[in-house]
Amino acid sequence: MKKKKRATVETEKIEEKNTAQERSIVSIRVGQRTIISLIVAVSVAVIAYAALWILAGTVNSKSERNLDRHAQECAEYIAHIVNEHKAEDDIGRAVDEIKTMAYSLSARIVIVDTDYKVVVDSYGKDTGRYLVDENVFSVMKGQQKYISETEENVYRRIVPVINSEGYTDAVALISLETDALENLSIYMKRNATYLFAISLILGLIAAYFAAKLSVRDVNHVRNEIEGMKGGSLEPMSVDGMFRETQELTKDINDIFNKAQLLEESRQEFVSNVSHELKTPITSMKVLSESLLTQSDVPAEMYREFMEDIVQEIDREAEIISDLLTLVKTDKGSDSLNKEPVDMNEFMDLILKRLKPLAEKRSIQLSFESFGDIKAEIDKVKFTLAISNLIENGIKYNVDGGWIKVSLNSDHRNFYIKVADSGVGIPEDCINHIFERFYRVDKARSRDTGGTGLGLAITKNIIIMHKGTINVYSEPGKGTTFTVKVPLQAHE
Repeated sequence: MKKKKRATVETEKIEEKNTAQERSIVSIRVGQRTIISLIVAVSVAVIAYAALWILAGTVNSKSERNLDRHAQECAEYIAHIVNEHKAEDDIGRAVDEIKTMAYSLSARIVIVDTDYKVVVDSYGKDTGRYLVDENVFSVMKGQQKYISETEENVYRRIVPVINSEGYTDAVALISLETDALENLSIYMKRNATYLFAISLILGLIAAYFAAKLSVRDVNHVRNEIEGMKGGSLEPMSVDGMFRETQELTKDINDIFNKAQLLEESRQEFVSNVSHELKTPITSMKVLSESLLTQSDVPAEMYREFMEDIVQEIDREAEIISDLLTLVKTDKGSDSLNKEPVDMNEFMDLILKRLKPLAEKRSIQLSFESFGDIKAEIDKVKFTLAISNLIENGIKYNVDGGWIKVSLNSDHRNFYIKVADSGVGIPEDCINHIFERFYRVDKARSRDTGGTGLGLAITKNIIIMHKGTINVYSEPGKGTTFTVKVPLQAHE
């Protein structure tokens, strides 16, 4: 009962945790939609509102320019009328024409003489009175060419009336009501407010659905990822998604495919390691059981079996050593201790160490250098890489064969070529020789003591040095490895 209650409590906790996660996800979704909707809607509304305000300001500005133009034309016509009828001594007729013009323009025209007396008022209110006004005085004295002002929905322009001799005889005050202009501005601004509200509402609705579609894609991707985490191996479909989400989904699919390949490689590596480590142990077990199941075994047989067991132990140690080296060099996980090295001396030392091994099979080992070459390398690791190539040339060569090693360089890289007269590599095996535990001829590799890790280690070390390795081979004719590595570490 206690176990059952405990299980029930744990189940409830898990359900509560899942419920909390679901609420969190829903909250995130709603938050995403709300934020996107607000941004889009407010942006549309603000743009619309600003556009109408700018348009209203443009209309006002244009209307004011029109008023200025009409007032200026009116002032020029007044000056013409006054000068014409003054010459004819018929001022009364001039006054009538000015009033007629004021009526047709729905304007008020006031003319003030040099004594600042109102001689004409189209409204008839101030005729005969004196007008004391700072602006009128300024224009009359020629201090300003004209003055334009707007006050209480009335636009007024004060201009001089110039006679035929170029003197100011009077000042004209032309007043135009701006009620229509003001009403238009108010109307447009009111419409701007309405449009702002409508745009905001429509924008919110449109942005909500757009955000919903966007979040739908994101949720679809998220669900697919959850499925992958649960073990699904199917790639995500990109049909019906937005272009940006499609690109994101394709990237995720690529990452997933690479992860699958990595997992397959890991599983294969573990399988190979298990097999390689198990083989020597199995051999030792068989040998040991053979000794245990036999009675009165001669000492010579004991010695022979023990020698075989020691060989299997050495083989096991070699595999483990190569595995440790591979792990250290794989993906550049181990650091390099680079230093300037004379490559000619470096290659000479390697060849001297391996020459006795080649002489056992009468293999001619030669070295050719094309100049004094110095490079920045990790001597320990690079020695292992080049030694593996030359040792392979010895192991898989024919008795009495040859191995030619050359060293060359250009202004950026140095090149090491290892060519042999060995058995060669079949074309269908070329692309696999750098894989872990891969052997072209498994029986021959076992006889020669190979672990199948040497070339994988060599490639990793060369990649750590920012270099490349290529291979060319023909069965029965031999194999050539070419290594290219930058001379300087920063390259």
